[in-house]
Amino acid sequence: MSQSANPEQSYTEQATAAVLAAVEQEHDFGRWLASVLAAAAAEFASSHALIAGRPGSWEADHIRGLVKGTVAWDDDCLSDHKRS
Repeated sequence: MSQSANPEQSYTEQATAAVLAAVEQEHDFGRWLASVLAAAAAEFASSHALIAGRPGSWEADHIRGLVKGTVAWDDDCLSDHKRS
């Protein structure tokens, strides 16, 4: 069921394909997902950047909890997840 990225796909379709591949291949999918979100937050130097569009939504609450559990509540470990 895994799919490779197609440049003609939208970023949502590419992300879905990446998640499907990770579900199949990652032993600890939750940890992988938390790490990916932490890396994205690190690029913006803020975990809040991931939820800025709808900070009060239930989805944002779940993302906040997952990311903060990875980078700490004050983003203390955010730089540990920055891509090289």
